[in-house]
Amino acid sequence: MKKLIAFTLLATVLTGYGKPDEPDAAPESKSGEVQADENIVTLTKDNLVHFELNTEAARLGSLGMTLKAAGRVSLNLNKTAKVTPTLEGRLVKLNFDLNDPVKAGEVTALVESPELLGKQLEIKAPIDGVIIERKATAGELVEKSNAIYTISDPTQLWTMAEIKERDIAAVKTGQDATFTVLAYPQEKFKGKVVLIGNQVEDGSRTLEVRIAVDNTDGRLKSGMFADVEIVTTVLENVLIVPDSTLQTEGDNQIVFVALDGNKFEKRVVKLGLEQDGNVQILDGVKAGEKVVTDGSFILKSEMLKGQLGEE
Repeated sequence: MKKLIAFTLLATVLTGYGKPDEPDAAPESKSGEVQADENIVTLTKDNLVHFELNTEAARLGSLGMTLKAAGRVSLNLNKTAKVTPTLEGRLVKLNFDLNDPVKAGEVTALVESPELLGKQLEIKAPIDGVIIERKATAGELVEKSNAIYTISDPTQLWTMAEIKERDIAAVKTGQDATFTVLAYPQEKFKGKVVLIGNQVEDGSRTLEVRIAVDNTDGRLKSGMFADVEIVTTVLENVLIVPDSTLQTEGDNQIVFVALDGNKFEKRVVKLGLEQDGNVQILDGVKAGEKVVTDGSFILKSEMLKGQLGEE
């Protein structure tokens, strides 16, 4: 009988110890809720103070498919001219030097010719431009076939792109083009396709394409090598976000969409075309939703920390 009473008391004590532990079941439930929202990152007020986060709305716009090619900057031969005498004689005076600007009709040089019986021949500039080449000095004999100067307009240049034979069909006159040069690697210069060659080079199997370029600021120089991109197709009304929004997670590309307050949702996105710092979103984000640009890496780090903490 005493043993039975002792056993009953022990069972009562153990049951009493079990009751206070029951509230611990709630965090497990909460943990289950957090697991269901593992794609949500919540920042504290301190986080928001110390982290710089910027957002930009996903928008509908246009993107172009581009064709890349090697090229070089060239003189615009339609804006270039040789200055030659119309008579043979002795060059007695040069009025301009290299890099001097000149206007059409200005006298560039004087030549004494026996045919003029002592009268000096005035050699005039045929176009406006800059002296880019000088091939004579005062006192030497010049012939009608010898150029004294070359004048060109440096504000209007060409970029000659070498298009591979397999890509020729994609190039059309009027297409927009951009290119970079070694001197300004972070800047893209703009132009337009104005002429497509009619002969494929035997060795390189490339076709020369002419791109007209404005060079009003004079930074581009003839002879520079160029990395060219020609916009061959334009996609209209596609969903676009900055490529700075993208983060890599395993085999997926993700973005973070700003929700109400201090919450951000991770979205796996399907990508399309990319151009000039923008990328097409095929799935995962809707137009008008705000995606995180600056600070998306921070959100990814916070998400990973949360996942490691749960483990």
